[in-house]
Amino acid sequence: MRKLKIGYWPLSPNLQSAGDRRRLVFWAQARGHEIVTDLSQSVDVIIASEKTDFKSLIFSKRRSPLIFDLVDAYLSPLNFFDDLARGVAKKISGQISGEIKPFSKHVEDFCLDADAVICSSIEQEKVIIPYNQNTHVILDSHDEIPFLKPLHPNQMKAREFRILWEGQPATIRGVRQVSSALAQLATTNDLHINFVTDQKYFQFLGTHFERNTLALLSRDLTEVHDKISIIPWSPNNLVETAKNSTAAMIPIDLSVPMQRLKPENRLLIMWRLGLPSLCSASPAYIRVSDVAGVSSICENEKVWYAKFSNLVNDPGFAYEQIVRGQDYLHMYHNRDILLKKWDRAVESVMD
Repeated sequence: MRKLKIGYWPLSPNLQSAGDRRRLVFWAQARGHEIVTDLSQSVDVIIASEKTDFKSLIFSKRRSPLIFDLVDAYLSPLNFFDDLARGVAKKISGQISGEIKPFSKHVEDFCLDADAVICSSIEQEKVIIPYNQNTHVILDSHDEIPFLKPLHPNQMKAREFRILWEGQPATIRGVRQVSSALAQLATTNDLHINFVTDQKYFQFLGTHFERNTLALLSRDLTEVHDKISIIPWSPNNLVETAKNSTAAMIPIDLSVPMQRLKPENRLLIMWRLGLPSLCSASPAYIRVSDVAGVSSICENEKVWYAKFSNLVNDPGFAYEQIVRGQDYLHMYHNRDILLKKWDRAVESVMD
């Protein structure tokens, strides 16, 4: 492929959000393509993120092919009222121009208008296909996170049981489902839970209703509130915290469609960091755990407690889970695979 000039409507002004740097920026830098955010310039292709003004005149006047990088499952809203509220809020905030309607309807229309759509999971692809047959599944690159060798079982025995949770506060309420399991675990183990995340966050649209993450967690995990620490998210903090952790947990609220349809990125990151991981029974986590041959899935609090206990009492089992997870990464989620997927997606819209 020749070197391209890519017009990009980013998630963040400086292209430093995870959704920018782990996706388009990763591929463009690796392949030597130029990214410009001034879409009035002449470009070879336009790539639009979820924060795009889908009704911008830029798109009605465009001469370049358009790719929509739709990472989150906005085509599967919680309910009509939540969907409409999101659409209204984005209109009022100025993110979207044009008529007021449920946000998923804006997303549907943009999928129909785009020459291709990129999403982040097989489950999301099935929802998008009716609106755009040229849909490509591409996970995030995790090159910024090093591979950590799993600790030998003998080293695990000598450590206190430290659990790592990593991510954005938007998904943190899922920990409510493991509250009693953690409380039970704390009665027989020296337990500590590190949350590598933002100390404060906005509850709506990333700009409204600021909340304190620790206060929220203290309410959701009342019985173990004194065993919680918040560590500000950064690649370095994540790596250093992982080095001092025994296992990771990824509980999500499966009653929320956008959470249930999230891809497997967080599980893959935990394996990359050398941690055995337990997670909720989402379609993506079930699919990947089955292929990797690991015992990650927890359907209820009884299973969460049983599997946490298994990791505590059987370091050899924990070690085996990490090895299998990292074998999966080498085979199915490596740099070459991701770059070739981006190549194919962009080539699919070029003349």
